[in-house]
Amino acid sequence: MATIKDVARMAGVSISTVSKYLNGGNVRPENLEPIRSAIAALDYRANPFARCLKAQRSRSIGILLPNMAAPFFGTMVMALDTILREHGYHSMICCYGSSHGLERDYFRFLLSTGVDGMVYVPEDLSAEEFRELTAQRPIPVVQVDRAIQGVETDAVLVNNMEIVYNGVCGLLDRGHRRVAIITGPKSVFTAKERLVGYLRAMSDYDLPYDDSLVHSGELTFATGYTGFGLLMQLPNPPTAIICTNYDITLGVITAAQERGIRLPEQIDLLGFDCVEVCSLMTPALPVVQQPEQEIGRTAAAYLLQRLDGCQDAPRQLRLEARLVNP
Repeated sequence: MATIKDVARMAGVSISTVSKYLNGGNVRPENLEPIRSAIAALDYRANPFARCLKAQRSRSIGILLPNMAAPFFGTMVMALDTILREHGYHSMICCYGSSHGLERDYFRFLLSTGVDGMVYVPEDLSAEEFRELTAQRPIPVVQVDRAIQGVETDAVLVNNMEIVYNGVCGLLDRGHRRVAIITGPKSVFTAKERLVGYLRAMSDYDLPYDDSLVHSGELTFATGYTGFGLLMQLPNPPTAIICTNYDITLGVITAAQERGIRLPEQIDLLGFDCVEVCSLMTPALPVVQQPEQEIGRTAAAYLLQRLDGCQDAPRQLRLEARLVNP
């Protein structure tokens, strides 16, 4: 098997020059073609494991999140991965599908692979479980979108309570008094914060709490679809609904169309994350847009700073979502 020394000898350059080329560094233009030709002729393959042992780093980052199907997570991960690759890191992605067992197992698995750091979207892991898992290998972790109470790491979040509060106030200012919310499990960090924003807006407008207007379930299309049907069966159905994620919004829009209910003429709707879908409706529906790319880029920056030796106190940043088509 060819070695880096063989490549350097055939190309007529130093071993350090070949190493710099292999790691994405700048190499003199006149040396590029000889190195490429030597690598091709010798069928040279770098040994990543030997490189990791020598550098004491794997140059890999673990990314643990519920799923990649949601556009929010997909866009965020693409922005995150782009920054990491520019700095010579590769991403290892695991999706736990809202299963507590899988969340814990994949967390342990990523640690066992030797990743240098993790970007983590928590759901059910407790602070005690987090500390237990990281006790033997305390690598940098950046929590994204959600945070575990009692866990002190860098975190990149969104102004969930504020954006939902503003959105509900907008509906109330338009004269609605029966505003419903379809949200995720109350144990999920973002669902809890968004529900608080809704409740605060209703309270500020002196509207009594009505349990029948609050529908919670998994963060899925089915929750939005079923929730809309149940709300419409109420003796006094809502005149406006706020959805709290992409799939729930799609479920509500689909259920309304199947029932021949026109949005927003008959039922006002505030969507979440479905900017393209809501903007294509006639008329366009108001929707909350989260800064997915900025979340990913910021999480990458925080993690890279930790890997470079940053010892500052853990940072928690709240990025601002915005209302589109208000």
